[in-house]
Amino acid sequence: MGNDFFVRAILDNWLYYGAIYGALLCFYLLLYRKIYWGILDPILLTVINLTGGAFCVYFLYSDQALKPIYGWSFLGTEIALFVGLTIAAYIPAIKLGGDTNRLEIPTQGISEFDLFVFVVCTAYVFVEAINLKTVGIVLLDSEHNHVSAYEGHGVIRAFLVSYRSLVIMSLYYKILYLKKRLNLFELFICFVLLLDLATNGSKSGIVVFFVMYFLITYPMVVQGRMSTIKISWPLMLVLLSFPVGIVMISVGADASSAVQQVGLRLMASGDIFLLGYYDDVMDSIQESSFFKYAFYPGWGTILKNLGFEITPPEPVGVDVFAFYSGRRTSGANGRYNYLAYHFFGLWGGILYALIIGLLVGYLRNIYKNLNPLNMNYYSFLFILVLIACSTRLIDDILLFGNTSFWGLLFLTLSYVVAKILYMVLQVITKSKSYA
Repeated sequence: MGNDFFVRAILDNWLYYGAIYGALLCFYLLLYRKIYWGILDPILLTVINLTGGAFCVYFLYSDQALKPIYGWSFLGTEIALFVGLTIAAYIPAIKLGGDTNRLEIPTQGISEFDLFVFVVCTAYVFVEAINLKTVGIVLLDSEHNHVSAYEGHGVIRAFLVSYRSLVIMSLYYKILYLKKRLNLFELFICFVLLLDLATNGSKSGIVVFFVMYFLITYPMVVQGRMSTIKISWPLMLVLLSFPVGIVMISVGADASSAVQQVGLRLMASGDIFLLGYYDDVMDSIQESSFFKYAFYPGWGTILKNLGFEITPPEPVGVDVFAFYSGRRTSGANGRYNYLAYHFFGLWGGILYALIIGLLVGYLRNIYKNLNPLNMNYYSFLFILVLIACSTRLIDDILLFGNTSFWGLLFLTLSYVVAKILYMVLQVITKSKSYA
């Protein structure tokens, strides 16, 4: 069974399968209503992806193509993940930041944070220039999407995604916590960001502004020190229509066809199960070491560049895609359910899913209870990066490793550079004052 058969079946029975998907979506949204914090919480998108996975497994079951062991594995891991997320909310969280307001807001001169923002923004512009020269404007490339366009340019994508997120986080922190206005250079960076996100071909790219705002303010909202963001229905419709607009521009589809394609993409977001829940496909997966699969991203790349002979693990989704097409240009997200069964079997996979739920849930519990006003900007942005990436543990731990490692590495490097520049600036300033 392949995607073509799936698409034809859905289109031939659109009302029936649409109703099934809608029922599953309502079930998952109600089930996880105490897990996600709001409509802009990244884990809500994960819940929607979980719905797509359940729909694809149901499709296999209804077509009598689902082997019982895979069905039980999927059901067991879904339950274990939910149980882990639920239990984690009751585990006492490590207190990060005390109860005293110690946030230092400089009133004059150039602060260390100003230099940090300058370093991050400058790096982002530099990487974006390289990206445009090397990859080009993805939205105008009819042969590639925002993933396949970076085949052979993974380093550029890692730099771009990391610094894009760091710029957004840093500018929000400056506005919301330090209560400072953006300078002309930073306003220019905002313009570059908008162009970047609007032309990178990602259907949900522009939503990152709203998601980051939600995440960075959420701890203060919980403590009653900030008001929650309110999205009107007209704005909500605009946000929901953005993916449709991207499809219309990128493939030249009309509105009804674009809506249908976005709906199909949501239903097929569990394509790893649709294509991979077969014994021969499972046997074709190359990587057998979970440790290497989970920890190669970042650390393995560094060790390899230091001279160690380490072969990068092939993403499981790429192996599944290659089984059908013979091409290794792209692939589906591995999903924790699929990885759990591949690496650990039925019962071990259920335990793995429980651990993932506990990790994600406990990290979110820590973030919910921290006090950003009693943390320096580096510590707060460090935990914010982890929170922004945490749901990718559910999507594919390889993806989580890549995004979190590089994001934290570039954050730390930028922090060190800013601190060095600030120390040099202080020395120069003091020297002039004695002249």
